[in-house]
Amino acid sequence: MKKNRITLALLLLLLSAPLSAASLKLFTSVLPIASLVSLVGGERVSVEALVTAGHDPVTYDPQPSQLQRLGEADLYFTSGLPFEKVWMGKIRALNPRMKIIDLRQNLPVDAEDGTEHGHGHGHEGGDPHVWTSPANIDVILALIAEELTANDPHGADYYQGNLQAAQQRFRQVDRRAVEVLPVIESPYFLVFHPAWGYLASEYGLVQVVIEMDGKEPGPRRLAELIEMAGQKGIGKIFVQPQFDQRIAAVIADAIDAKLVVVDPLSDDLVQSLNDFLDAMQVLE
Repeated sequence: MKKNRITLALLLLLLSAPLSAASLKLFTSVLPIASLVSLVGGERVSVEALVTAGHDPVTYDPQPSQLQRLGEADLYFTSGLPFEKVWMGKIRALNPRMKIIDLRQNLPVDAEDGTEHGHGHGHEGGDPHVWTSPANIDVILALIAEELTANDPHGADYYQGNLQAAQQRFRQVDRRAVEVLPVIESPYFLVFHPAWGYLASEYGLVQVVIEMDGKEPGPRRLAELIEMAGQKGIGKIFVQPQFDQRIAAVIADAIDAKLVVVDPLSDDLVQSLNDFLDAMQVLE
């Protein structure tokens, strides 16, 4: 009888404690989404992003070793990035049992209100960079917690605690944005690749896009951008480390603007958003 009581106590202890080994194997498209999943999942999950640091999610091809691990995953979190449109059929065929969760399902998936293209569009079918808005992140974190709980009910309390802590971190970023952005000199900023549309829409900013349908501007478009930048008083051009910065540098020289490197594909999303706010605060 005593032995049975000890066995039962040990079993209850194991069920109530966070797992030392991850119970769920998860994949995401890019590092910022993986970082959000890690914040909620903690020690109960293992998570990997297909697009690794420094690579372009427009043209990325997953490595064979990644596809092998993907074949063993339980969940895949997507936001509809360009490379996923090419690979999603293959991903589904590779692991038919794996559930694919679209993080855009509870969000407005087009941030055109925060984008001025002049001509053309930055993303066919809407902007997939849903993680660049604190309001979006709040919703995304809740969806991640819901999916993890559905697949690992024993971790419900653990996921809920992590969710609340993670949401609080990004609500602090939101409070800072509400404080600093209304007093900046100009709401307009140039971007090479349109990654900040949701953030711009949320806080009354306007990103002016250098790319047209994913292509570099020709001479005529370049002249239009330089003229527009002068009219709008644009003093900043945001670029990403994953993309060629030469065209942006030409425009920056022509309008005497500052080239600012901020990475929306960083695995530290709080830092990335704060870097953006820091850059916007600098006087023209």
